[in-house]
Amino acid sequence: MIDAYFEGLRGMEETPRPQKIVEELAALVRLPLKLNNEMMRALGDDPESVKEDIQDLVSQQLTELNAKRLIGAIQNRVGEQLSWATPLPADWDELDEVILNTAREGLAHKRERLNAQVERDLDAFLQRESVESDAAKLRLLLTLSQGVRAAFDQKTHKQVKQGYTRFAYIFLAAQLMDNREAQDVVEDVMAHLEAAENVLRTTWGQSEFARLSQNATRLADFGPAARILSRVEGFGENRLNETISTLSESDRALLVESIGKYVLNDVHRQLLLSAFSELWVEYLTKVEALRVSIGLEAYAQRDPLVQYKGRASEMFQQLLEDVRGLVIGRAFAARPRRVEITLVDNSESEAPAPVVEQTQQVQVGGINKKKRKRH
Repeated sequence: MIDAYFEGLRGMEETPRPQKIVEELAALVRLPLKLNNEMMRALGDDPESVKEDIQDLVSQQLTELNAKRLIGAIQNRVGEQLSWATPLPADWDELDEVILNTAREGLAHKRERLNAQVERDLDAFLQRESVESDAAKLRLLLTLSQGVRAAFDQKTHKQVKQGYTRFAYIFLAAQLMDNREAQDVVEDVMAHLEAAENVLRTTWGQSEFARLSQNATRLADFGPAARILSRVEGFGENRLNETISTLSESDRALLVESIGKYVLNDVHRQLLLSAFSELWVEYLTKVEALRVSIGLEAYAQRDPLVQYKGRASEMFQQLLEDVRGLVIGRAFAARPRRVEITLVDNSESEAPAPVVEQTQQVQVGGINKKKRKRH
């Protein structure tokens, strides 16, 4: 651009003033240009003599601008305030060393800060709870990965505490899976997921059984979980009216498992519905855009209806794949809402007869009207 500008100056009958040339060049390269007095005098006498100096000045400013943007991106990614020596070198071979050293210093500061926070939280956790069991160790690891920092609320203009993720265990997981076959990893993941579901089913079943047992008297009072249990071999519907106190230990264990299955099934339904809710609107938007634009296929000698059916089918298959991927991705990290079974009210075991409305035609003043009787 600068070469083309100076070539245009040669064809002018009268050379513009030096200040005018600087303003036009600054607007052309979209950078502020500051030339010293010597360069301004040379620009008035012979503009071609300072063309290379102006190109070097623009190149230096562009290099410094891009370097600052890169350092700013590193600063946002690391989460630490970075400082560097100014002015930055114009040579990229020297500049890359400055950027790498700046990033290393930022990471070192972040590591020191995180180590101090983890040490403080670790001492506080060990004072509250021991870590002899695997469950306690897991809670400790999850606690250390989360932190709290002070933030400014834009709405209330007050200082608030904000939770954030200090670090993730993705690199540790990668090290544990190093030099392992993919099929072995898949089998371990599936085994872990099945074991976690068994634990959740047992835990939720025991929790709901303890809650419902406070008011339930008959097996039927446990609602849909009891009906699921009635379909088990050797446990028919005729036992739904048995009292809870007469249940054996084996029958009680079957009831707890049935309650856990019902609750876990509802949790899976929540996960699936949430995935569909997020992706369904986007899918409908794409289908509507396809419906509007599919008529253009006629210009290419293609049937719009055939093209619409093919692409809509592909989009629906993609929707199912996206839902499947979203459900799988959230299966381990999802925290579903609490599912509670509604206790059956024994006082309303015999429902009152429903109000039946009958319609009878009565002629009033030559006009047929409908009169309702309630029984």
